[in-house]
Amino acid sequence: MNDPASVHRHRFPILDTCTYLVSHSLGAMPVEARTGLERYADQWATRGVLAWEDGWWEAPLRVGDRLAPLVGAPPGSIAMVPNVTIAEAVIASCLDLRPPNSRVVIADLDFPTVGYVWHSVPAAEVRTVRSWDGITLPTETVLQAIDSRVAVVLLSHVLFRSGVLLDVETITRAAHDAGAMVVLDCYQSAGTIPFSLTELGVDAAVGGSVKWLCGGPGAGWLYVRPDLQDTLVPRFAGWQADRDPFAFRPGPLEPAGGMWRFLSGTPNVPALAAAEAAYGVIEEVGVEQIRRHSLWATQWLIDLADELEIPLRSERRPEWRGGTVTLGVEDEEKVAQRLIERRVIVDSRPGAGIRVGPHFYTNRDDLDQFRAALTEIL
Repeated sequence: MNDPASVHRHRFPILDTCTYLVSHSLGAMPVEARTGLERYADQWATRGVLAWEDGWWEAPLRVGDRLAPLVGAPPGSIAMVPNVTIAEAVIASCLDLRPPNSRVVIADLDFPTVGYVWHSVPAAEVRTVRSWDGITLPTETVLQAIDSRVAVVLLSHVLFRSGVLLDVETITRAAHDAGAMVVLDCYQSAGTIPFSLTELGVDAAVGGSVKWLCGGPGAGWLYVRPDLQDTLVPRFAGWQADRDPFAFRPGPLEPAGGMWRFLSGTPNVPALAAAEAAYGVIEEVGVEQIRRHSLWATQWLIDLADELEIPLRSERRPEWRGGTVTLGVEDEEKVAQRLIERRVIVDSRPGAGIRVGPHFYTNRDDLDQFRAALTEIL
């Protein structure tokens, strides 16, 4: 197997200071992202307001197009937004929920911000699908919650606690047969699992750059299926979504065409500068190669868990496994802190265990150091 770690580790300065196994939470910063931020700073310092002519205004869609091939989306289908909360709120604001079609299906293993948004939608009747073990979410369990009263099905491509991959295609077909739309959270899959939003058939998708894409915070994104874009009109929108923003007309807003209509206020230019540069690194390495390396590293961690008789709170089958392995150690917060004190960086989630997220820059020495530190602590 080609080893991307041996080729690309030099791009990530933090790897010289610690064993970094927390890419599921915050991907290591590539030097290219720093360069992107420095370019932004230079533009601001030397061009001032004229820097808007250097692509700042167009950045949300330009950077979205840079991300699109990494998630199997066509050009013009992704807009960059500040975070997933905003992305979910924009989609929610497009819908006119009313009985008998006002149900929103969500899972108790979804990231909490998704539920916070949809529980706040006045007409939404939120139905929560519950996992029986806190690790998995069987396809059949989700399908049982979908009927003609459901307007929206919210899915996580990969569950953030356990790294389990869901059968999105099957659930999406069932939702569409029932007349519901599907909004997919790709935060824990983009950049580490090859997939195509076009082939999955979802209506909308959300994600961010913080984790496997190594692009840092502030660069969330929203995908809307091309044939739906001009049929949806967000009520949550700002001046960048207007068809003629520099006319400075008083409201109401007149929606722009395409993905422009899903934007809000002034874009987060520095965050987009870092993310755009990081996407170039992920594209160069290749998501297919990242996936092969991830499957090797996560299997190594699973074998270690078996050897040390640690309960595994993740998926064993490679075809349903994301990039994270969750080890069900006791006192997970304390164990994670003791690992961090040894400069082995992981994190924990209550009731789940410690989460370990190797990426394409993780090598065998990193894994051996994790093993030695964990064995000593336990």
